[in-house]
Amino acid sequence: MADLDILLSEYAKFENSLRKVMSEICAPHCCACRRVCCREELCRETIESPFLCLLHQKFPPPSAYCSQNGWLTRSGCALSIGRAPVCYHFLCTDILASQRTPIDGYVLEVLADLVNHLGKNAFAGRHLVAIMNPDDLYCVKLTRFKKRLAQVRSAYNIIVDYFDYAHLDAESISTLSRIRPFPSDKIASNMIAPMLA
Repeated sequence: MADLDILLSEYAKFENSLRKVMSEICAPHCCACRRVCCREELCRETIESPFLCLLHQKFPPPSAYCSQNGWLTRSGCALSIGRAPVCYHFLCTDILASQRTPIDGYVLEVLADLVNHLGKNAFAGRHLVAIMNPDDLYCVKLTRFKKRLAQVRSAYNIIVDYFDYAHLDAESISTLSRIRPFPSDKIASNMIAPMLA
């Protein structure tokens, strides 16, 4: 039980940090958007996944799940912890188009992939969220999880620094490429060259 408690706490701590940064970037677009992307069928994974349900028990949301709207309330998502990975992974065309450069877009896409990457191959090739037998959660190797956690934290720190300083060095690109392949097109190459100087 101790390993699972550590895993839940560390996952929640990382997700909370990521959520805050993603909200800063996405909220201005989502608040003004008339096409609501959040739908109950997307939220449903959060009540079907034993892992996400455990997170909700450990970090209870302020309001209950609604069969019509899922976790969506008038002020946004009720979940601070235990959102489905798709909630971070999905970036609409408006958000991506608002990025100043292709590199900004790439960095944002890596940020959006971090929760998904953290849960990959947790047990028997399944994502943490896709482990449907609650007993299998006790079989998740904490050492493997911590290795992935170190990868996503490193990428997260690089991204936060990039948003502040707009600089990536070769080592940073290598780290981000482990999460999402770096674009090799000519535009990206031309844009990254000055950043490496």
